[in-house]
Parts: sequence; C-alpha cells; structure tokens
Amino acid sequence: MSFTEAVKTCFAKYVTFSGRARRSEHWYFFLFITLVQIVLIIWVGSSIMGPVMEYISRGGDPNDKEAIAEIVNPYRFSLSSIVMLIFWVGTLLPIIAVQIRRMHDIGRSGWWSMTYWAGVLLMYAPFIPTSISYLIFIIGTIWFIYLACQDSQPGDNVYGPNPKGEEAFTSSSF
Repeated sequence: MSFTEAVKTCFAKYVTFSGRARRSEHWYFFLFITLVQIVLIIWVGSSIMGPVMEYISRGGDPNDKEAIAEIVNPYRFSLSSIVMLIFWVGTLLPIIAVQIRRMHDIGRSGWWSMTYWAGVLLMYAPFIPTSISYLIFIIGTIWFIYLACQDSQPGDNVYGPNPKGEEAFTSSSF
C-alpha cells in the first residue's frame, strides 16, 4: 500500500474499528500525521517568534510596553492554534481506528492499542508522580510499537480476511 492509499484508506475508514490494517497502512498514516504536526508546530512557533524577534530588534527594552503587549497577545496565536486543535481532534478517531485494526491484523484484540493511549492519558494524571507516568508512557509506547511492527497473521482470523490477500499464503517473510 502506498503513502497516499494509506492516508485515503484511513480517512475513508474514519471510525471503522473492525477489520484489519496492514503495517504499511498504519505506519504511512502515522507518518502523514507526524509530518502535518511538524508543519503545524513550525507555523505556531513562527507566529510566536515573530513578535519576540521584533522586540529583540527594537533593543529588548523592558519598558517597551507596546512590544511586550504584542508578544503576550493571546489573540495572535489563535488561528494557528485553532487549526492545530482541529487537526488533532479531526484525526484522533482515525488514528485510534487504524491502531485497533493493526492489532486485529496480528490476531490481538484492539484493546492492546490502549497500551499506548493509557500512557498518554496517565502523563496528565495529577495523582501519579511525573517520573512514573513518563515511565508508563515509555513502556506502553515501546510495547505498542513492538506489536505494530509484527507481520500480519497469515490467513483469515476472527477479525476478518488477511489484507495482504493470497500473497500472505505463498511468500515467506524471512
């Protein structure tokens, strides 16, 4: 599956949690999400750094209230931040869906994708020490990556037919 096919498939199966997803579908969609996030982070960063650089070029006078007001203006960042938030919210379900389908492809329950998401959520839990929550996140992420890198379970399984088709029966991965 190509990069564009994977992105189209994941958006076409926006909230399809059943079935199976090949490694290429999962990882190409992950690459797409990562690349768009990098662009959005650069955009947000540049909207923040513009007024800061202007302030520095004016000499960085701490009494320059106009320049400081422009730096801390909460409305300056709203457009880029809103676009980033819309992207994150708009891609959350497809990300979860493709992760669940990926777990199905290796013959595991989709709940195994929660090894990653539990770590993400626990990082923001106020009742867990930060070092422990980061450790849980790292271990969960490494475990999920290990699972997501596994080859498809040959043939049909309880989650559906092999997305690789007949090639999974005839060719060896080794």
